[in-house]
Amino acid sequence: MQIFTSEFKEVDTKEVVRNLNDKGYFAFPSALTKNAVTTIESDSTKTKINLNSNLIGGVFFEKQFYQTKLLSVSKTFYNFATSSFVFKVCRQYLGEEFRLKALRYYETYGGHHMQWHTDNKTDRELALIPGIIFIFYVEDVEDGEFQYVEGSHLYSGKNAYSDYSDEFIENNYNEKIKSFKMGSGSLIIYNTYGIHRAKPVKNKNFVRKSVFFQVDSNLKNAEPRIVNTEFITEMNTQIQMFLGFGLSGKYDVFPKTKLNSLPLNIRLIVIFRNYFFYRLARPIYNHMPNFIKSFIKKFK
Repeated sequence: MQIFTSEFKEVDTKEVVRNLNDKGYFAFPSALTKNAVTTIESDSTKTKINLNSNLIGGVFFEKQFYQTKLLSVSKTFYNFATSSFVFKVCRQYLGEEFRLKALRYYETYGGHHMQWHTDNKTDRELALIPGIIFIFYVEDVEDGEFQYVEGSHLYSGKNAYSDYSDEFIENNYNEKIKSFKMGSGSLIIYNTYGIHRAKPVKNKNFVRKSVFFQVDSNLKNAEPRIVNTEFITEMNTQIQMFLGFGLSGKYDVFPKTKLNSLPLNIRLIVIFRNYFFYRLARPIYNHMPNFIKSFIKKFK
């Protein structure tokens, strides 16, 4: 399967790096093919609610859905993340050593409010670690788009914090805010020191679907990950380093979820209804004569 469109294949990675250095970001419309995008989406959403199932599923965190195990469910994503384009950009911008730090397919629903922030931090503290993030849109984005304060990667590292209020950004950097309303498959690459967010949307029926992965020059730690070995058709020292083979992976996986963060909806109500009905009926079924059990099995 072709990952990148013919137009995107003409992009010079040196131009990508120049934009990252000067503005803090690089954006290209329709960089990924439709087939690649739809396949990654399908792979990521096959199992959404994964209660006591041996399948690899995602998690819900209030008004968002996440699939963080992309390297185990989507060969197309694996091929994208380990592509020569990604490695060239990382090598030219970060140097010879770089590692995949975090990744996720995610859906954001209406009413979610993301704070302006930077990503130059670990799960515990701010970190002076150079890094870049790759994001592509799974569907056309006309609202709730990614926003970035142009040039903010040059000075945000001087601050001892990574979160910024809406009022602060509007009062100080309003003219520098760049909004990326772009189509499906559009790719945005940005410096982790840059101040950014997804524009808030109040429409409850709104859904934004994106794929994200972060790469930085610190090899010491990352989020732990599961990799489907079937996807690895070539192994070399760069892939080993990028995926973190033999390296520590003790950062907490984002987001931190529990059963209480699973939103209650019709689908979940039906699952619990069927579960309670089954658990109540099971003891009765176990005490039935075998000929009645055989009769019931015919209708399963």
